[in-house]
Amino acid sequence: MAMKKYSGYSLIELMVALAVAAILIGVGLPQMSVFFKGNRMVTNANDLLAGLHLARSEAIKRNSRVSICKSTNADAAMPTCATGAEGWDEGWFVFVEGADNGNEYGVYTGADGAILRINTGAEGAEVTIKANKPVVDKYVSFTSRGVPKLKNGSSVSGLFRVCDDRGLKNSAGNVVARGVLLNASGRVRVTKDAIKIGACP
Repeated sequence: MAMKKYSGYSLIELMVALAVAAILIGVGLPQMSVFFKGNRMVTNANDLLAGLHLARSEAIKRNSRVSICKSTNADAAMPTCATGAEGWDEGWFVFVEGADNGNEYGVYTGADGAILRINTGAEGAEVTIKANKPVVDKYVSFTSRGVPKLKNGSSVSGLFRVCDDRGLKNSAGNVVARGVLLNASGRVRVTKDAIKIGACP
């Protein structure tokens, strides 16, 4: 009578395979963490960039003031613009400013127009987004010409630093932070220039 032939792996082969897998995971996981952190930085910078672009383009399209302000409750039924030391990483929203003469820019009330976009906070618990100037620390308001200006007509420009726990540069000396630059004409762009970003808070 012929014996049945069994195919499969021996215990030694399985142990070797598990050891190789453990080594690969041990080497790969730190690199994956760096990859995910890099992606989060790009995502957060691009989200804010998109919000500023939307505010500017809607101001031009609607021939009306449109603002973007930081907020800790952007997804509330009646959100409020934050005025304290909170960062833009807490969240923000874009809205159409009210047309009445007494309207205060960068403050959302029932007298203001539609909310056009909300962001409920930065992706990644260790991410911070801080403005480098008081003039853009709380809000940015675009005129119907797409120019960021205060109510008194003063031009506005500034930079938003997007940083995480690595700071401006990583251990290899590469810039990992991002800057979202807003110039006085209303144009916005993302930069990795260490000199322009300056330093992470």
